[in-house]
Amino acid sequence: MKVPELAEVQRLLIVGMARSGIAAAQAARRVLPHIEVVIADRQAQPEAAGDTSSLEAAGIHLAMGREDHTLLDGCGLVIKSPGVPGDISLIEEAHHRGIPVWGEVEFAWRFLENPLIGVTGTNGKTTTTELIGHILSSSGCACRVVGNVGTPISSLVGRVGEDDILVAELSSFQIEDSILLRPDVAVLLNLAEDHLDRYPDIDSYFAAKMLMFANQQQEDLAVLNRDDPAIGEMAIPGAAGRVWYGRVARGDRSGPGAGRPLVYLSGGDIRYDQERLRAISAGVRSKLRSCLAPELPGRCRNGTAGGEDSKKVIAWSETALKGEHNLENSLAAAAVCLGIGLGAAKVAAGLRSFPGVPHRLQPAGTVAGVAYVNDSKATNVDAAIRALTAFDSGIHLILGGSLKGCSFERLARAATADRDKVKGVYLIGQAAAAIGESFRRTGGEVVMCGDLETAFRQASAAAVPGDVVLLAPACASFDQFRDYEERGELFLSLVDESSKGSD
Repeated sequence: MKVPELAEVQRLLIVGMARSGIAAAQAARRVLPHIEVVIADRQAQPEAAGDTSSLEAAGIHLAMGREDHTLLDGCGLVIKSPGVPGDISLIEEAHHRGIPVWGEVEFAWRFLENPLIGVTGTNGKTTTTELIGHILSSSGCACRVVGNVGTPISSLVGRVGEDDILVAELSSFQIEDSILLRPDVAVLLNLAEDHLDRYPDIDSYFAAKMLMFANQQQEDLAVLNRDDPAIGEMAIPGAAGRVWYGRVARGDRSGPGAGRPLVYLSGGDIRYDQERLRAISAGVRSKLRSCLAPELPGRCRNGTAGGEDSKKVIAWSETALKGEHNLENSLAAAAVCLGIGLGAAKVAAGLRSFPGVPHRLQPAGTVAGVAYVNDSKATNVDAAIRALTAFDSGIHLILGGSLKGCSFERLARAATADRDKVKGVYLIGQAAAAIGESFRRTGGEVVMCGDLETAFRQASAAAVPGDVVLLAPACASFDQFRDYEERGELFLSLVDESSKGSD
């Protein structure tokens, strides 16, 4: 355990009674029986808390509807849930008193001896995290997919074998309160404008993500997207070996990602530079050797004995995922899995069999010749633009939700550049007026709908066979929904109802 400073702590305060905060409180009760555990939330009845009797039965003290500074009296450590901003008065007072403030991920990591693969970036985190987990588990490795995908890391404290590999989706909110956090493998997918309702500027948002790399050492890996211009301009902290991946094999750029990437697309195939990758990843492969299932003899698809000997992994056309953004996600997952020591044949098998993730370009069904696609996870402008690239024409686009302080100008330009591609735009939620104004400035037309049900009906009425009704909101969901999942589930249910009505 990496927690010697907790020996003198008598009282621990957890701020935020959402899923992660509750998991942290329960973990603290399991592994720190001598410490008084208090969990507080500004809301009197937090939705995530549900029935609190089990928390009270475990000896966890509840302070609901409170944010007063007296909660800090006698406190030796504060754990902040990811959804709690760092500038609230209670957290600022903790810093003023010199009380350490840790994020839930930092707290959990201190008690876990498991190898950790952390995945961050503005977009693609969920798909890449789930894809890495799928490749590992289908290869016979024990692994747990945790973090921002829905399972708090704290829920595993005291409950997981040390050889289980943890694959964690980590948002900036989960990373920003890191002190010693050190993933064995840290992945940075991309950087784009997001969460400017939380951070004062885009540099602060980027800086939060960089904390995941800051403590890495030479025997760790940093897996980085060579094609993302913002990453190319960043000074990635830490001493980890750099594994760059990219869509092109050529070394035709300057900067940190100069030279040929180690995992890349060439001639339609995902390939890797075997010797260079082995040299850079020797340390992490040594650390994780006991966690990986032994390689089996056999032949990979291109006929080279024992997939490890081949530089080809798989033809991109053979993989389960489609779209340019998913090519980047697949390259990242391949770079991670090859880097830690999986053979190319196993990586190829996982890429081929991956079923995808809910709410991320999820086919929702076809009704009267119109395809419906649920991309409720597209919670920022960059994600919505990426969603548009998955279709050639006939898109009826549902946008809107809660504001995050970001501009919609790029999205408006992308959606109005080809009127045959995006045939209609339907706006919902708090952000509707701001999105509409951006579209008007580009000469685009929108339909103000207010809520998702109305937008669904309007889009369905306008669509003709061969068209696509796409939910890619470019916004968070908190104005009208609990989270993006609830929004996506409503869309799926509307498609289901529409399908039954057409029978």
